Amino acid sequence: MSWALTAAAVLVTALSAAGSGIAPSLQALVDAAPAGSEVVVRGVVRGPVVIRKPLRLVGEAGAVVDGGGQGTVVRVEAPYVYVARLALRNSGSELNTEDAGVFVGAPGVVLEDLVLEDVLFGLNLKQAHRAVVRRVRMSGKPLPLNRRGDGVRLWYSQRVTLTDVQVEGMRDVLLWFTEDSVLHRLRVRGSRYGVHYMYAHRTPLLDSTLEGNAVGAYIMYSTGVRVEGNRFLHNRDVPGVGLAFKESDAVVVRRNAVVGNHVGLYLDATPMGGDGRGRFEDNVVAGNGVGAVLLSNVTGNTFTGNVFEANGETVRTEGGANARNRWWESGRGNWWDGYAGLDLNGDGVGDYPYRLRRWFESVADTVPTSRVLHGSAAVAALERAAQAVPLFPPHVVVEDQYPLVRAPVPAEFLHTERSGAFAAASAAVAAVGVTGIWLAARRRAWEVRL
Repeated sequence: MSWALTAAAVLVTALSAAGSGIAPSLQALVDAAPAGSEVVVRGVVRGPVVIRKPLRLVGEAGAVVDGGGQGTVVRVEAPYVYVARLALRNSGSELNTEDAGVFVGAPGVVLEDLVLEDVLFGLNLKQAHRAVVRRVRMSGKPLPLNRRGDGVRLWYSQRVTLTDVQVEGMRDVLLWFTEDSVLHRLRVRGSRYGVHYMYAHRTPLLDSTLEGNAVGAYIMYSTGVRVEGNRFLHNRDVPGVGLAFKESDAVVVRRNAVVGNHVGLYLDATPMGGDGRGRFEDNVVAGNGVGAVLLSNVTGNTFTGNVFEANGETVRTEGGANARNRWWESGRGNWWDGYAGLDLNGDGVGDYPYRLRRWFESVADTVPTSRVLHGSAAVAALERAAQAVPLFPPHVVVEDQYPLVRAPVPAEFLHTERSGAFAAASAAVAAVGVTGIWLAARRRAWEVRL
């Protein structure tokens, strides 16, 4: 039977070359294949195709399944199907029917080494427990943002692994009602939400790059989420948030670069209460319009070992004063570019606490509508005048008892390449007795190597 399947695939290639360039339907070939067999695609074949039995659908070099602009290109309705080494293109355009590159509605499916082009939704997985998705690249249809489909939609699917997935110009990577899954090495650009969690418990986000979206990642109503080793870069479209949490418990945010966003970190009711706690450590928060925004319902978080550098506004609290988060732990606080204290004993910790004071925060707590002026020249002028003539007490936004005097930037975020021209100029200056210039050849610590 395997010989017959191979012969049929060759026949599809021959007809494609002699005819219009697109071979006859693949559906009959898949329907004829026994469970457990392998169907090989060569050249360009016509879809859509529905797989209703466990089998392998694989492509040779250059293999394409063209959906013809109708429905979902490959629809998997059986467990333990394997789809690999194919380009899937030209799905339908109906949001109501969720036309996609691939739909999976069964457990144990493996998708790998796929390219999805001109598709409305990318991967639509529903009750696809234990699915494995790796090395998949996708791009959407040229549609306005409100007409696009999700790059990945994961719905009621448990223990799913997504790794090495690239999404360009789609809507969201969306997780609804999933547990114990893993997102690893995602790259999402030019979309709405790079990653959007909804009730996605114990699902880590690891080593991913979310760049140039409206929101890098928004984690909502989820417990036990670990966010580690990611890059949230230049997410500046409305609302322009790098990493946001809403009503989530027991989150751990470690060793991430949150750089160049309108708002770096945004926390709303996180943790929700009870025994849930939030932990933010060893992150680089730099070059954002606002480094971190904490609503008044944000309590019980610990911030330690983080770097806050070159943000237009370091930390902002909204909805009233809130000092119930800890900005240090076990004698280790954070690094602040506005800290001017000394470290006389050389232990790496400042001898005096760091206090971030904002006079405008006191005004905004009294007159909430004045917050529309945040970031304006009027507020900057008020801050300077209030420092010179303190007519009313400032609001202490942050108090760090153990501020760090050296920026503990994770090694993976350091860019150690040097400019040859700058090094030559430095050497020339050094020749006349100036030392230490070579350090300036390094890029700033918060610049991120991609």
